Amino acid sequence: MEPMDLIRDKFSQDCTAETVLHLVMAHFDMTEEQAQKEINDYFEIVDMINKER
Repeated sequence: MEPMDLIRDKFSQDCTAETVLHLVMAHFDMTEEQAQKEINDYFEIVDMINKER
């Protein structure tokens, strides 16, 4: 499982951003900054997809 997969799955389960952040940090042994970057990247992708619709 990649960080993006976990982020997508947890947000689809209505987890809070804080919960997703902590799960990514724990599951992938990332710092808070690294995990936040993954979440930010996820939202950039979602925004691009939404703009194309």
